[in-house]
Amino acid sequence: MKKKILLIIVSLVWLNGNAQDIVKESKPVYLGIDLTKGLTSYVFADKYFIRNTVIVEPYVRFASKNPLRYWVLSGGFAKGTSKIDTTQISQSQKFKGLYIKLAFENQYQRVPLRFGYGPIISFSGFRGKYTFKGPTYGDYTGDFKDDQNFAFGAEIYLAYDYILNKKLVLRFQARTTIAIRMSGNISPDYFPGVGITKDLNSFLVSPGLSAQLFFKVH
Repeated sequence: MKKKILLIIVSLVWLNGNAQDIVKESKPVYLGIDLTKGLTSYVFADKYFIRNTVIVEPYVRFASKNPLRYWVLSGGFAKGTSKIDTTQISQSQKFKGLYIKLAFENQYQRVPLRFGYGPIISFSGFRGKYTFKGPTYGDYTGDFKDDQNFAFGAEIYLAYDYILNKKLVLRFQARTTIAIRMSGNISPDYFPGVGITKDLNSFLVSPGLSAQLFFKVH
């Protein structure tokens, strides 16, 4: 995990260095944070698919030379537990992961929507218990650990920006994330950076909705 964290940090530093070169020549620049990805797991703890999950996903958004086109850089951390499902061999999973995203975003002129797309990479680990039902000799229960999970893919989204004032923008986003899982053994209930992936293994697809708050700094 230490090597994975180091790779994430190096990637963010490299992307941030390239972003600074672009920012020097263009305006505006926004800093943002996701408001809903982790919150729903606390508000709807008994009904939502993940429980008591911390998801921190900050953003840097800056314009290219074309004022209708933006770059969006984000990194994320997720740690939580999937909802208990007594019908499964693995009734719930604890997950933890780091991920980075880079998106190219276009603003439509005729409608107040933005379309974005770009790559995502994620390093994640999973832990939990498994139970095999034994009608004769009783149930067999054990622990599992799967820390070597790596996935890469792409995310596409549509976003609507509601301008609160000159500095603050509230964004509503509908997205779909598609990723290929290159390593790992179990089928993850939730893959950090991708989303809900229950019953999926190598090819991961997850749609989602979220709200984000952006602050104009430049």
